[in-house]
Amino acid sequence: MAHVQLTLEEYHALMRLVESERESEGAHEQAVAAEPKKKRKVSRYQKEFGRQMKKLKAAHPRTKVTQLMSRGHSATRKALGMKRRSR
Repeated sequence: MAHVQLTLEEYHALMRLVESERESEGAHEQAVAAEPKKKRKVSRYQKEFGRQMKKLKAAHPRTKVTQLMSRGHSATRKALGMKRRSR
């Protein structure tokens, strides 16, 4: 690796150059990414699952989340009239 020594003025000039490059790159990226992101569609199942999880968390606040998730999915399938999960 090369060993380079700079004066304080040279170092500051170099840092200003690097900062100006970063700013111009950021401005360019923002202009390109100005297109609005497409929002994901929330499915009927996801909405119902959220409702069921809120109910379960209110009813069983100390129960582990993993256990509530299992119950939440079962309740969601039941609420939407879906078939039971096969094992």
